[in-house]
Amino acid sequence: MYIWQWQDTFINAVKNLLQGIFNTLELSIVSNTFAIAIPTDSQNSDRVIFHPQNCRFTPDHFKQVFVLAKHNFDSDPEQFFFMGAAHQNKIHRESLYPKALQQAVRSILQHYDNQRKQTSFCSFPIQKNNYWVITVIQLTSADFDRQYRLTKKEHEVPSMRKRRIDRCFLEAIIYRVLKESELELQKPTEGNIAFLANSERVIEDAASSLLDSIEVHINKLNKIDLLSFANAIAAERYEGAASEGRLIICHTNHPDIFAKIKLNNPIDIYNYRGIRKLLEVSSNQMALLCDVESVWGLGIPLDTYNPSLENLFEIRFLEHHTWELVHAENIMLRVMYRQARLPRSRFDRELFCDRVHQLFEVDRATAKRLIMAVEAAVKQRHGTMLVVAPEAEQETIRLAAQSTVIEPVIITKEIISHVSCVDGAILISPDGMIYSFGVILDG
Repeated sequence: MYIWQWQDTFINAVKNLLQGIFNTLELSIVSNTFAIAIPTDSQNSDRVIFHPQNCRFTPDHFKQVFVLAKHNFDSDPEQFFFMGAAHQNKIHRESLYPKALQQAVRSILQHYDNQRKQTSFCSFPIQKNNYWVITVIQLTSADFDRQYRLTKKEHEVPSMRKRRIDRCFLEAIIYRVLKESELELQKPTEGNIAFLANSERVIEDAASSLLDSIEVHINKLNKIDLLSFANAIAAERYEGAASEGRLIICHTNHPDIFAKIKLNNPIDIYNYRGIRKLLEVSSNQMALLCDVESVWGLGIPLDTYNPSLENLFEIRFLEHHTWELVHAENIMLRVMYRQARLPRSRFDRELFCDRVHQLFEVDRATAKRLIMAVEAAVKQRHGTMLVVAPEAEQETIRLAAQSTVIEPVIITKEIISHVSCVDGAILISPDGMIYSFGVILDG
């Protein structure tokens, strides 16, 4: 059943945008996207429509949607807000029902999420041809849970209102895609909407939204654009050197921060050059301390910090135009040359083990030794290469003139970290023995 002319095209456009973002971020995530159309007349509860129809839901699943929406509407504390004029009160009360309906739909979707091992997100309802249209995006729970995320979903703003906040970058991306779907549904004219929005722009908006949520954890006011701030600092140079260092975002005099130095005159958050200059002082032992409005000192976080408080974050400036957002040593966002990306593991243990068992007949203990070798090599600041070959001993003899040959030794992290400092490859047998390093493979 069709609610409006471009229904098919609309859903495909949302799917294409989401998949385009996943492709840009190199994510292999299974998603399900569909629209729910709920009649504006609550007497037509059997007329709930789904598009496409094979979304695993039927009108029976949503037979309680109007009851739930009415309960949400009646219990909304904003019911007791009164405007200056009667027509304003009427508009205000009418604006509360879509929010109540969204909450009702979300609760129904979440009821089935556990048994279906998925996580559902839904847009704000948009009225179209006597229906409330809601866009739904579902991810498998395994894909969503793989992302480190905060726990707080919303915070209270003045006058008993609550605002949703992003818990992780992936969640911010999903809600930005849903926002694009809302904006498309609100357009007065419709056409070929196969292209809903630019993927990179949506990714950047999602990063900005996540940083706004982080700021809310600290001072609840959203006074600055933290994304632009971090990008500006990462772009600054000091005496020709790129930005490197740490900046901790927390309350002034946070109980879990040891402030080694306090500035008599804090540096304003918009003084990028001043902050960049002070960043030279920061290191692993000392970081700039920022309360979002200014940099007020230098110090270090203490081990007493409880991550569940979610009020102490860190921006790590790695090199020119490159920085990371970190909470409790978990990387939440990585930005390179203003392009926001999800943090990715530099080494996929599961994939590596799969390849090792396909190529070589090795036991679990040996596989662990090979994993240890790769993990040690990954931590090196410069590139290195490990060559694992059954003919490692013979190849060592053949390439002796262009390598450093050693007596075979079992892999350890310490050995890998040392021998990988030399140019050339490290030659390893599948049983975890090192035969040579500094191997020149040219020719």
